Amino acid sequence: MSEDNPPRKKRFGLLKRSRSNPHLAEERGRRAASDPSSLPPSRNGSRRGFSKFLGKVTERLARSPRQSPNPEPTAASSSAQDLPHPHTSQDLPPLATITPEPNPDQSSDLRIAKSENPDPKVVTATLAIAKADFEGIRQVSGIVENTASSSNNLQAVPNMIDTSSKILGPLKTFNSVATGLADVHPYAKVALSIFTCASKMILDQVNRDAAVSSLLSKISDVYALLTERDGLARIASMLEIYEKIARQTLECADFVVHYSDMKSFWRRLGKHVFNETEAAIQRHNEVLDNLMQQFRDQMALTTIETVHRIAEDLDVSGMEYVPGAGRNTSKNCLLGTREDILSEIKCWIRSMGEDVPRVLWLSGTAGKGKSAIAHTIANWSYERGGMRACFCFDRTREAERRHEKIFTTIARDLADCDIIMRGALARAVHDDNEVKHTVDISRQWQELVVGPIGEASKAITAPVLIVIDALDESGDTKSREQILRLLSGNPNTSSPPLSPLPSNFRIIVTSRPLEDIHNTLHAAPHIRHVSLDDVSPVSTELDIQLYISHKLEDLRHVFNDAHFKALALKSDGLFEWARLTCEYIKGTNRVGMEPKGRFNAVVAGTSAKGTRLLDDMYKRVLADIMPEDEREEGIPIFRSVMGQILVSLEPLPMLALTAMRLHFPEGTCDYRMDRVIGPLGSLLTGTSDSHTPIRPLHASFYDFLTNESRSHDFFVDASSVQNDLAFASLRVMEDGLRFNICCLESSYLPNSSVPELEKRVEDSISIELSYSCRFWGTHVAAMPFKSSLAKEVEAFFDGEHLLWWLEALALMKSLGGSVATLSSIANWFLGHTEFTHVRDATRDTLRFVRTFATTILCSTPHLYLSALPFAPTQSRIFRKFAAKFPRTPRIVAGHVVNWPQMEKMIHTDDVVYSVAMSPDGKRTACGLFDGNIQVWDTDTSEALYTSLQGHSRCVMSITFSLDGHRIVSGSHDSMVRVWDAKTGEALGSPLQGHTGYVWSVAISPDGKRIVSGSEDKTIRVWDIETGEVFGTPLQGHTGAVWSVTISRDGKRIVSGSADRTIRVWDMKTGETLGTPLQGHVGNVFSVAISPDDKHIVSGSSDKTIRVWDMKTGKAFGAPLKGHTASVMSVAISDENRIVSGSSDWTIRVWDVKSGKAVGSPLQGHTNDVWSIAISPDGSRIVSCSEDKTIRVWDADTIMGEASVAALQSHSASVNSVAISPDGCSIVSGSDDTTVQVWDIETGKALVAPLQGHTQPVMSVAISPDGKGIVSGSVDKSIRIWNMETGEASGVSLQGHTYYVRSVAILPDRNCIVFGSADKTIRMWDIDTGEVHPLSRHSDWVRSVAISSDGNHIVSGSHDKTIQVWDMKSGKASSAPLRGHTSYVLSVAISPDACRIVSGSRDTTIRVWDMGTGELLGTPLQGHTASVTTVVISDSNRIISGSSDQTVRVWDMKTGEAVCAPFRGHTGPVLSVAISPDGKRIVSGSSDKTIRVWDLEFLNWHQPFEVPAICFSSTLTHALHSASSFLHDSETPGPLGPNEDGWIVGPAGRLLLWIPLALYSGTMHSPGTRLVIPNNALQLDLSRVAHGTSWHKCREQ
Repeated sequence: MSEDNPPRKKRFGLLKRSRSNPHLAEERGRRAASDPSSLPPSRNGSRRGFSKFLGKVTERLARSPRQSPNPEPTAASSSAQDLPHPHTSQDLPPLATITPEPNPDQSSDLRIAKSENPDPKVVTATLAIAKADFEGIRQVSGIVENTASSSNNLQAVPNMIDTSSKILGPLKTFNSVATGLADVHPYAKVALSIFTCASKMILDQVNRDAAVSSLLSKISDVYALLTERDGLARIASMLEIYEKIARQTLECADFVVHYSDMKSFWRRLGKHVFNETEAAIQRHNEVLDNLMQQFRDQMALTTIETVHRIAEDLDVSGMEYVPGAGRNTSKNCLLGTREDILSEIKCWIRSMGEDVPRVLWLSGTAGKGKSAIAHTIANWSYERGGMRACFCFDRTREAERRHEKIFTTIARDLADCDIIMRGALARAVHDDNEVKHTVDISRQWQELVVGPIGEASKAITAPVLIVIDALDESGDTKSREQILRLLSGNPNTSSPPLSPLPSNFRIIVTSRPLEDIHNTLHAAPHIRHVSLDDVSPVSTELDIQLYISHKLEDLRHVFNDAHFKALALKSDGLFEWARLTCEYIKGTNRVGMEPKGRFNAVVAGTSAKGTRLLDDMYKRVLADIMPEDEREEGIPIFRSVMGQILVSLEPLPMLALTAMRLHFPEGTCDYRMDRVIGPLGSLLTGTSDSHTPIRPLHASFYDFLTNESRSHDFFVDASSVQNDLAFASLRVMEDGLRFNICCLESSYLPNSSVPELEKRVEDSISIELSYSCRFWGTHVAAMPFKSSLAKEVEAFFDGEHLLWWLEALALMKSLGGSVATLSSIANWFLGHTEFTHVRDATRDTLRFVRTFATTILCSTPHLYLSALPFAPTQSRIFRKFAAKFPRTPRIVAGHVVNWPQMEKMIHTDDVVYSVAMSPDGKRTACGLFDGNIQVWDTDTSEALYTSLQGHSRCVMSITFSLDGHRIVSGSHDSMVRVWDAKTGEALGSPLQGHTGYVWSVAISPDGKRIVSGSEDKTIRVWDIETGEVFGTPLQGHTGAVWSVTISRDGKRIVSGSADRTIRVWDMKTGETLGTPLQGHVGNVFSVAISPDDKHIVSGSSDKTIRVWDMKTGKAFGAPLKGHTASVMSVAISDENRIVSGSSDWTIRVWDVKSGKAVGSPLQGHTNDVWSIAISPDGSRIVSCSEDKTIRVWDADTIMGEASVAALQSHSASVNSVAISPDGCSIVSGSDDTTVQVWDIETGKALVAPLQGHTQPVMSVAISPDGKGIVSGSVDKSIRIWNMETGEASGVSLQGHTYYVRSVAILPDRNCIVFGSADKTIRMWDIDTGEVHPLSRHSDWVRSVAISSDGNHIVSGSHDKTIQVWDMKSGKASSAPLRGHTSYVLSVAISPDACRIVSGSRDTTIRVWDMGTGELLGTPLQGHTASVTTVVISDSNRIISGSSDQTVRVWDMKTGEAVCAPFRGHTGPVLSVAISPDGKRIVSGSSDKTIRVWDLEFLNWHQPFEVPAICFSSTLTHALHSASSFLHDSETPGPLGPNEDGWIVGPAGRLLLWIPLALYSGTMHSPGTRLVIPNNALQLDLSRVAHGTSWHKCREQ
């Protein structure tokens, strides 16, 4: 669809000029151009005076609160000639009600608000004086009863209302007072200015139609109410209701003033004027009545909450916002032009009827003046204080991705207009902070615009205007697809149509009539289409003539009205042509060509119309600048310069363009930039200002230059400049980047706390350097591969500039863009073996960014202090650069060697059964047990929108369409659903027909069909658009259809079934092709087809994978074996690698040709792996599991070595630890069902794991002679082991009916005591085999202990009690000890058998007298979660472990902590033990580790000094200059990374960030002597430059 022949629609009814005498109209236009004051009063005079007044209002708002403004005249006394305003709409007075920006230094507490309230006594006195000035004036209501109720009443009222009527008295009284109330809250000034504007609009209206007298009377009531008692005095504390009333009053005043225009508008629409008047006035009156009642109610309420709410409402910071996308006064229509269409649009905006379309689409080809109209309306709404927003797209700003930020920007602009909207928006963001940054514009629209506007509209009926200008310049069609859907309410989506929006909602959209825009908006019933192409040029001729006369005003001595008219006739209604022509006629570029000669040349020129007419003018202007005899030399220069301007991904100013050109390859910039651009002022912005971005003044110039058939000699091949910009970008970075480019003083501060960081960035990173850092990859990737350019890129990756580039991007908050840059560069090098090392460098850097981006963005110095040192030793970036930064942390133990196979882990809310990746690999979708679907950003792990809800049971299958636009899901609710992949919205109704679970779904390559397989043994094929089934169900399987897939050519369906067979079906006919493929001996859970459609891959419950020939159905080779449980999912990559996921919790990769496993299994999941997917480029594998996680794996690391050396360790939670009597060994029991023995000094395993239990081991104990181990398990058994050999003694006991939770050994006797979840305690005599049960507890027995003299047993229970038992009699020796308020989880007895210590889920520790059972002292408090374990040392110290992940040491006598908590575990501490010498503590945790702590390390009472911060077993590795970090704090410093990995000190100082994903949280922490497994991270911090010295990290 061309612009010369755009689609047509019935045009706006009022676009035709309704002039009775065109000559009078022409004369009026000439007078208006030469003397604006000559316009009639209703069009000009009264508004000029008012503009002057409002100019003063604006000035007052800008003053400091301490300044007292000078008295100013009222609008009524101002002359019509006072304030010429050529760029302000003439239809309404310009109201300068600019909402002031919040002052960050201004406190929002009540005291400040009160200090800004006017003194009530002063206000009362002022009111009295004002009322005296208008003696006899009082509120007059009901002068005309039910004026608008019938036509008879209307006719009975005099035609005009006397301007001295008492109705106007309260308005005058208000004005006299309001102008003196300057020292109030800034937002109160806004409300006052709106009230003043409304009153002056009415007072200045000479002729008032009697039909509106009842509304006028109501307005009078409002002003009378405001001036009663202390109404004005309390404005600062009642802002919200004041603003509601102010804006509604302004709307009513606007209706009064423009009632005559509205009558004409209604007549032209064929509506009944009297009925419309009655309805409109009734609406306004009802709203005002309601608001006045709210005002009266609130006058009696306190103001504290309101003031504080205002402060909270302002907190919408952080929302995505596009600066510079708003209205522009310089783009307004010239005063006196476009009056008809502007008036028409304004009347449409004011009309509040339910049947009025909410959207106006203003279309037209290039140059028709669409943007001028849009900006004029936007500025008109702004000037009158309306609730409005304007958002402009710009082709030269596509890199800003404005289409992703449109509604967040609009929402913020609307919030700046209205306090109610602001409050609603603040609440929306508070409820869902993630919506601030979402690129899902559907969510933006619903949650940030529609919702808050709907809330505000309940109180205010004034129009809410949104202007979207130049939608056609958003980018490609995909960039605006969702915007168009939202505007049109497309029935193919679930987007709500706009018609249900409040009746005061108005949206204006301008664009060229491009096909996608026309097809979407043209036929929508709630959209009014106005095509400027349908407007006869004759109807715009006078407007263009007026415009031309204004532009050529200085040449009146040369030209007259006849000349102007001739040009207007030539214009074909194109304002852009008129602008260019005027510039051309005024130009002096060519010697001897005077204005008159230029005029003659234009008039005598082409007779073309539309775009061709515009092209002709472009050629004329360029030919004037570059005469034909100069083009041989000038055209190449012109093309190079313009090519740079057009190809640049964002507009750059002349200085930046010049700086870039200095780095172009030789011979391309031996001339001055300003000399080339200077003469192009009529075509480009910024030609006379070196700091203004240069871009085409009009989009049509871009189209002209880049279309050779239109521009001929002036054609610019933009692609030819890509090479220059690619080289220039790399060289600008080489010259401009440097270490610590913004001179950050301290590494302790996050970027958000660096003073004036944005200003530093602006001052330190030039525009050209900023541009180069962000876009160099785009320019390189746009080029065909070129060795010379490849060497430039190679040099970039070889130097420190690579790190400095990441630093600069982080400071500019653009680090996320590096992912796309690095990915595109890696693809650019693909296939060029001589540069394989460069491609490897890009991929290594990409992995580095993905791992450390969050850290670098948080605090950029930690690019060098935390990211680089912790990169794997074999990563290129570490090998290349780590040594260049010697004063950074040095990892002395546990350093990761290679990038780990698992790249990241995403936690979900429920079990995950299915996973899929989008075709571009950027999104991952998963189906959950609860029936929800979640879509994630694969790189950032952020949820892209709220869960997709619609299924009522678990989602077993999910897939993306090949174009990435749709997601299809199948569920146990027997339904298939289709979703919009970008917005998450359900498309159409569920597809119903299956009578059993839907196990699998697939989408055909053309995106038209869905195939589903079900428990009902059938396969169905659906039309994705209509939801209808194609033909009958495909039948043949005799068991559930577990899996379906479709061939790449779309011709075949392959299915796997519980009947152990695989079938191939013809997609068109539904018939089976060949015989079923047989070979598996179990359910076929998954099938996949190779990219070339030659092979089928299947996975089965028989633990094997098979490969089949698609044509013959024969199996290739032997089954692939390796999994130890069912193969639940298979996929095949383009590189012919098979990936499988299994119930054995692993993922395996196989080579199709050899049938062998590639690398080692991918391990990490802790439950069945249900589904796997491969990224399109084969670089990533995504898996999901019953462990409620999605994991992303790096496929490139599969063949690499293990990231860390494998050591013997527990693979699950360590539930219990004990220390041998000689203090040399540790025994541990774990959820992995094993018992292990460790050397307490080295952490090495002394024997192989002790295996025999079949369930988790909950408790272990060591015999007094140190030779035997006793263990109790969930398998209800107790086992005895030889400590030295690890062999089982052959003796075991099974007698409990439930878990064995705790075991203890009687000193000097062969008797074992154990407690169980069956509520009993049992004593087992090993010699006799006799078992004696003790029963008194009413709930689980969690812990048992035996006194040192062997006379007593103490037990703790879930029944919240402790029980003491007599060992000999087996009876309770006293009443239960009560005091804990929750489960007793652990008990211990002091060495002297005098005291009992208990730990509870109530977070306290209690000490009891063993003999009396009395509580000694108060409970020991300090833990913040359950106290899971307690022990007592010989020195009367209590050691406790808690679910808060800490170990604490207490003085049993005083109940005080004797040292700071031991921190380091990353999971609950489940067990503690203390060495016989009392110097070491051993702890076991759910984090699978055992830690040995040095009890004296953090003892505050030790006389010797110890390093405060040490993460190594060697104390000389402690942090250098720790005092600067601690800053005299009494706290001994950070004791481990927080949950985000940061080691944080006093006042939030950032020391280091530990990548927990790489190091699994296993690291030495202060006080740690040993961590088992003994590959824990240890750091040497002795040379680290930190804090204000961080910049010295490069020094030797």
